[in-house]
Amino acid sequence: MKLEIDPVADAAYFEISPAEVASTKEIEPGIIADYDADGHLVGIEVLSMSKRARLPSLEAVA
Repeated sequence: MKLEIDPVADAAYFEISPAEVASTKEIEPGIIADYDADGHLVGIEVLSMSKRARLPSLEAVA
């Protein structure tokens, strides 16, 4: 498994399997799932990460 974050694209990709992607399906707006030829999940891409993240403020953590 591997997580890739692209701050320029404001996106993240969570790779579950190194299998070749055979199909892609948007499971909800901005969340895209990749599947192999057998229909197994290969990875998930999340777009607009900065709008979806609910991180605590630095003051709350300190």
